[in-house]
Amino acid sequence: MEGTRNRDKRLLSILYRTRFKVCRNGQTIVNLSILFSIMAVVLAPWLVVFGLVAALVTGAHFTIDTKGMGFEQNFDDVIRNAAGNVKHAVGTITKDE
Repeated sequence: MEGTRNRDKRLLSILYRTRFKVCRNGQTIVNLSILFSIMAVVLAPWLVVFGLVAALVTGAHFTIDTKGMGFEQNFDDVIRNAAGNVKHAVGTITKDE
């Protein structure tokens, strides 16, 4: 059970760190994690197809970045930080009122 949980955490971290990039004229237009990209394809495939066609028409280049510079953080840490930020924001809002 613990081995499966660790394997799943590693997989989520790899999917988060691996980035799908769309670049045009040397500038990054889109920089999404593969994890988010998979969710987008499942939830709104028509939007993804439209975006890819629009990018191709405008002459953009697609790349997959496995290093994910700036996204080296473990996926668990990302979730914990996001949860802490939400708690802090809610606490700040409730104190102001």
